[in-house]
Order: sequence, then C-alpha cells, then structure tokens
Amino acid sequence: MNSIGRPILPPQILSTKEIYGRPGAFFFEKRHGPVVIPVGVTLNAKGHTQYRALVRQLAVYLDVEEPKPMIFSDEPDKFINGILQDESTLEEIATTGQGELQFYCPDPFWYALEDDVMSWKGPGTYVLDRKGTANSEPLIEIKGTNNGGKITLQTDNTTINFTGILSAGETLVLDSALITAYIIKNDGSQVSAIHDIDTIIMPILVPGANQLTISVSGGASVTQFKVTARSRWK
Repeated sequence: MNSIGRPILPPQILSTKEIYGRPGAFFFEKRHGPVVIPVGVTLNAKGHTQYRALVRQLAVYLDVEEPKPMIFSDEPDKFINGILQDESTLEEIATTGQGELQFYCPDPFWYALEDDVMSWKGPGTYVLDRKGTANSEPLIEIKGTNNGGKITLQTDNTTINFTGILSAGETLVLDSALITAYIIKNDGSQVSAIHDIDTIIMPILVPGANQLTISVSGGASVTQFKVTARSRWK
C-alpha cells in the first residue's frame, strides 16, 4: 500500500431547517455518515505471467459480498469494516501496476481487535474500564433463572427490568447495537425476549470507567454476568 486516506472524522451530516424570511437556520441534530477510505496500491512481479496471476489473486481477496474487517499496519490494534466500491483499475507499465482502491465503510467507527470483555459471578455492582474514544453499544449476557421474579440491569444511562421466564442453563442477551433482547436456549436456539423487558433504551458505554449493577428480586437468580464492550474509536 502506498497511501491510506483516513479522515479526522466521518462526514458530519446535519439536520437543519431554513424558514423563508428568517436569517440562518434551525439546527436539529448531527450524525456521522459512512466513511470512504482511498487506498493507493502498487503491484510488482518478475514477469507478465506472474503479474497477471497476482492481479487475479488480488481480485479474489477484494471480491466480498459484505463489509469485512480492514486492519492497517500503523494501527494494528483496530479494524474498520469496509467493502470495495467503484472501479479497481490499475495503470500498468510492464509488470508494475498502480492504482487507488475506494473502500466504503457503512459503519464509520474503528473497533478494538481485542475487545474489552469482563465477566462476574452473581448480582452486584461492577466497574468496566474500556478503551477507545467513542461511546459503544455493548453485548450483555446474563445467566441465571427467573419465573415470576425480576432481573434488573442498571447502567449509567438506563435501567432494564426483565420479567420473562429464564430456565437454568439459558442465557439472556441484551444487544445494544441491534436494540434487541433474546434468550439462548439450552439447545442453542434463540427466542425473542424483547417483550419481556420494560424498555428498549439499551446500555451505552463511555470511554473509561462504566458502572453496571445487576440485581434480582422475587426469587430470580443470576449466576454469571458478562459484558462485551465493543470498544471503538472515532
């Protein structure tokens, strides 16, 4: 790779409204747009046959059906999910080819290659210290039992009460990225638990220290509480 174009921030998409006769505009919100990363490449080979074989092999690596993790050598602890877009033409002289590839990244955040994962046993108040510079959407797994009681998860931004049935060996999963809840049964199948929680405001983790409290009532129990932070960077 000759060069990698990484913006300071993703495109900043602003929602505004202008009104005729009024100076300026009303500002409503800002959100991050998708990122396009241009990557300059050079291919070299000893002969024409080897060069064409190298191009064909590169085509195999680049032709994917969905965004895949991209890791660059100057940030080996992070990845961003990208997929090739537009043309992939090379300017060729003898057995050397140069060009620029455009990678479309629908999720503009960079994620930790080795995520922050913590696990605790039983109810309690715990602290998870995560890396990164952007708020993250964790995956939370709770093992225990419930039949008529309540399992409560409290974080810095939300409180979720689960009142559904949870049998021994099953796992209640709260997925903040997908805004959903489900139970992994003992046979590996999944059933929705979205109607067994009282809010869809899912936990958000900030960079640094986060406090999480898991508690039970009415005969419910918790044997294991696991948080995958999905730590990420802007």
